[in-house]
Amino acid sequence: MGQPTRDHSSSLATLFHYFASLMIKKLVVLSALAFTVAASAASAQRSSQRSGPIELGIDGGVSFFFASPTITQVALPLQDFRLGYFLNDKAEIEPRFNINSVHSNGGGATTYGFEVGLLLLPNGDRVGNGLYLRPFAGFTGASVTGVASNNSGNAGVGVGVKLPFEDRRLATRMEANYTREFGNGGLNEIGVLIGLSFFTR
Repeated sequence: MGQPTRDHSSSLATLFHYFASLMIKKLVVLSALAFTVAASAASAQRSSQRSGPIELGIDGGVSFFFASPTITQVALPLQDFRLGYFLNDKAEIEPRFNINSVHSNGGGATTYGFEVGLLLLPNGDRVGNGLYLRPFAGFTGASVTGVASNNSGNAGVGVGVKLPFEDRRLATRMEANYTREFGNGGLNEIGVLIGLSFFTR
């Protein structure tokens, strides 16, 4: 009579181990990538004074998908990695991406996403002091063992704010956004992001 309970507990422990290992790997990979890109950006900045500053960042978030039934996705502390290039003090091009993968007993699932946004900064202060508007477009996809892969294009808009630290090389960033997924009959999503930004200069 006690065996099913032990098996269930073992399964939960295995699942928790996979997700914990996945989060640790994401933290390590994204941290290494951020430092590598920061070093490259700093080197490029020294070689050309005309180059624009770079904003490196990571975000966690909560998303609500208005499907049937409604789906809530929580991705903390990391959901996306982003890299922004300032065209001037009022405009910034920003690609962002994410990838998640879980594998067990020969099977697995991978989800991924990529988008490009244009941050519009009306106040002309790239670090803070005012709201920004971020129209964007991209795609998301999923691949599950034994199931056909699928992907979907999307577009949306976000409104947010950057709250700089005292030295203005770091800033907290918060955003609320709306996304329209075009695949599988269409899907509406409302999301909230909170993250950290590092500015090369």
